[in-house]
Amino acid sequence: MAHYGIRYTERPHAPIFHVLALKSWGEGKDDYPLLVHADRKTKTVGCRKIAELYDPDAPADKRLLPDDADKAKQVDDIVQDAYWTLGGDVVNWSYWNFLQYKWVVWPSLTTKVPWYERLTCLLAFGVIRTLMYKGLKLDQSVADTSLKDIHAGWDRFDAMLSDGRSYLVGDRLSYADLAVAAALGPMILAQGYHGMLPNQARCPVFMQDIYKTLRQRPTGQFIQRIYDQHRPAQLLCV
Repeated sequence: MAHYGIRYTERPHAPIFHVLALKSWGEGKDDYPLLVHADRKTKTVGCRKIAELYDPDAPADKRLLPDDADKAKQVDDIVQDAYWTLGGDVVNWSYWNFLQYKWVVWPSLTTKVPWYERLTCLLAFGVIRTLMYKGLKLDQSVADTSLKDIHAGWDRFDAMLSDGRSYLVGDRLSYADLAVAAALGPMILAQGYHGMLPNQARCPVFMQDIYKTLRQRPTGQFIQRIYDQHRPAQLLCV
């Protein structure tokens, strides 16, 4: 929304509560992010649909979805890999580990959520953790497999970036770059992520080592550059 210069109000919710919020708007548990338009009746579900809504009217240098068929296919392939596949691995590994450390993950769960959600998280953190582990089907073996897949994904993107390209598809920012930055940003605790990622200094040492290693690789450097150069100021978020 900020990329397209559209004013918006963000209403985050704590885990579990986000499902209730979506249902209150008549949507399913996986229908997020949910954009509710000013008339409070029109709704757009999902990042891609939001991009498709605003991209046609954006200035040429702001368009994220290529018109060229070959480039559009490349974008779709990267989004499938980074957002839908590796993104799930990032969620699995991150939640399995972070939920074991309440005060490390606390800002990520509760920043800007309604007070009653924050209070519930405080009093029933163990229950919420159990429900999230069960809902996501998480255990140590799942987290270990996801970390291996993340490293393999880093290998693929490192290879793609090895030719010195500035962007993944074409010579300017595309939806593919945003998908990689958004889905994989938590694995380097990207500055500018604005999702209240945990403080690295409070993370367990083994997690700090993983973040440091991935951050120093070409893909990690690429992700941070996307935030540094293209993350709009948050003044549009009211």
